[in-house]
Order: sequence, then C-alpha cells, then structure tokens
Amino acid sequence: MLLLSLLFLPSFERKPPEVLMPEGSLPLGKRASLALKFLDKPSGLREARVLILQGGKVCELYLERFPRGQKEREVRLSVEPQKLGLKEGEARLLVRVRDFSLWNFGRGNRTVKEAKVLIDLTPPEVELLASTRYVYQNGSGAVLLRVSADAVKAGVKVGNCFFRAYPEGKGKPLWRGLFGIPFYAGGGKARVVAWDRAGNEASWALPYVPLRRPMKRDVISLSDIFIQTKIYPLLPPEKRHLSPEEAFEYVNEQMRRQNDQFLRKVASSSLPEPLWEGAFLQFPNSKVMATFGDRRTYLYKGKVIGHSVHLALDLASVPNAPVPAANRGIVIFAGPVGIYGNVVILDHGLGLMTLYAHLSRWTVRKGQEVKKGQVIGYTGATGFAGGDHLHFAVMLSGYPVDPIDWLDPKWMRERILPVFGRA
Repeated sequence: MLLLSLLFLPSFERKPPEVLMPEGSLPLGKRASLALKFLDKPSGLREARVLILQGGKVCELYLERFPRGQKEREVRLSVEPQKLGLKEGEARLLVRVRDFSLWNFGRGNRTVKEAKVLIDLTPPEVELLASTRYVYQNGSGAVLLRVSADAVKAGVKVGNCFFRAYPEGKGKPLWRGLFGIPFYAGGGKARVVAWDRAGNEASWALPYVPLRRPMKRDVISLSDIFIQTKIYPLLPPEKRHLSPEEAFEYVNEQMRRQNDQFLRKVASSSLPEPLWEGAFLQFPNSKVMATFGDRRTYLYKGKVIGHSVHLALDLASVPNAPVPAANRGIVIFAGPVGIYGNVVILDHGLGLMTLYAHLSRWTVRKGQEVKKGQVIGYTGATGFAGGDHLHFAVMLSGYPVDPIDWLDPKWMRERILPVFGRA
C-alpha cells in the first residue's frame, strides 16, 4: 500500500510550470520577435498558449499541445501587429501554460503570466549629414548622422556587415561612425540604418565612389619542417593523428574560422568617443611583406592543399623588435589566439581597433591605456607564422579593413576628419 502511494503521489504534484519571458514593458514594432521558455520537470508540459489583447480584440500568437515527457520548450514568435489588426499603443501579452499533473481534478497545474506591450509602428528618423565620398576597395570611411531621440542603434550596413555608429553624447542627435567596404561583405549596397527599441528600421542609401585597389596572389610552398613545427603544435590532442594534409586543412580552415570569430567578438564592443590622435604609426624600420587582401594558395609536395585571404599587413624588421602602439588606445585583449599566436588588441574608440599578432611576448594588460608609440610587445613567430614579423590588422566593429589608409596622414585629413568637423 505504501509503495502504491509513493508511485501515485508524484502524479498529483502541485508545482506550477515555469514561464521565462522578458521583464517590463515589451516594445513591438512592425516585425517583432518574442523569446519565451516553458519548463515543468515534475510532470511535464501539457499545453502552452500565447495571446495579445488590445481593446476587445484577442489575437492568438501560439498554441501547442505537448506529448507526455516533454519537460521544456523554447519558442521564438514572429509578430507583425499590423497583420493582426492591432494599432499603435498599449496592449497586453497573456501566456498560459498547463502541466500533466493530476492535480485540480486532472486539469493540472496552471501558470498565467501577463506583460504590458507597447505597439510602435513608426520607425526612427535618420539623416546623413556628412560622409566619406571616395572609398578604396577594402578601405574605410566615416559618417555623421542626425538620429531621432527614439533610436537605440544606428550605423552603416554593407552587405552582411554592420558598422556601428555612436552618439556624440547621451541624448544628443548627432552620431559618428566608421565603416568599411570589405570584399567579404557579400557585395551588398551600403546603407545608413537606425533602429528603435521596437525594432523598427529606417534605412537610406549611402552614396560613395568606390576606388579600386589591386589585390595580389601568392603561391606558398610548405615544407615538412613547417608542417611539423608550426601546424601540429596548434592541433588539439584529438587531432594529432591527422595526416599533414588533413592537419593543415584543419588549422587553415576550421581553426582560422574559430579564431576569426573570437577576434570579431572581442572587437565588437568599443568606446563611444575617438581616442586616436592623427594618422597611425607604422611599425618602425619595417618592410611590407604582405598586404591586405592577398590571395594565398598553399602547396605541399607540389599539390594544392589550401587557400586563404590575408586580412592585415605583414611587417618585418629585426627579430624580437619592440612593437609600438600605432595610436592612443585601451588594451582590450592580450593573450594567445591560435593561428595568430600572441596577440594584443587596442580599442581606439568608435569601433576602431588595431591588432598586433605573432608576438614573442606582450608587455601590457587588459584595461591599460597606452599612448601612441608606447611599446606593447615584441615581434616573434608564434602561431601560424613562418618567420619573425608583425601581423598588423585594423578592424572596424570587429571587421578587418585595409590598414594602409590609417597610416596615411593625408588620407586622414581629407577623408575622416572633415566628416567629423575636425578638418
């Protein structure tokens, strides 16, 4: 009898399901998205229903009945208020969830949650006041925007890349931004964009004149010594059994992709004001060994085993040479990053970053402010480097662009500073 009671009692458990949803008033624009999560571990989810109520109108957004044993469910709902016949103004979001408990005469435990909804169908306003007119392929430009007070995000969209702009001060209508025209953006047109809290978007074409810049092609033959001393040490233990060709493919493709994603994430958050002072410094007494956009083909024993596109300048000097900060900035990262070896990244504000890779060692720490010309490390051949040199990259909102522009005082005076009113 006791055993039957113990087996029977869990079916009558009284713990209601959990509903995880955004707190506070929810803004809904023309095309909105709602993320919800339902949980019930004791007896499992039975049914979930989501409604929007406005005036006497009831709109069902979601209804799902679950099979026994489902303990959790995440949903992302797409909402278009106009198609539902809803108007601008306040509404209510109602979420109801039941479980499979036999409590409440078999109807189960129920959770009901409500949230205020503000339906906003009016996009923010954005006006282009000034911008860089002539932009080199893979190069950079600047914009000055006037944005309405309801905007929470603005910048320039180029293909699949978004370059963020920043307000000159809290609550001020003028926003400054830097953008690039990289070859990997997908070939889309450049547009000025702004969004409000409800996700409404305002968008206008960004006029500019593209200037061609040649891109080189290199063929690099890989030796057994390079494979053994540079490629295999980068592999995780479970990949050490790979053949030389497979090992190179893993490092050159999968590890490169992972490292680039990591660096983009690190460089995606920036200070809202410019810290840089004039043109950027080139690594002293250095020779350019490779340029931005170089297309590389790798050969091993006479056969093609990989390709890559170089997204920086390779600058060579003497071994273990001191590396100065190209401009004033804040250290946001210092440490090893796979194929790039030892890396330092400086934030110069407005989404502008410089990256220094293949260092033998670094001499700065995260959060430290450095001056233009201050030594931040020493050159080396760490990571995927065939010899001692500096891999120098410039990134805008996490996207690499050609550094050569930023080393040119004339370009800075003519293409960037006038846009910000500092000519």
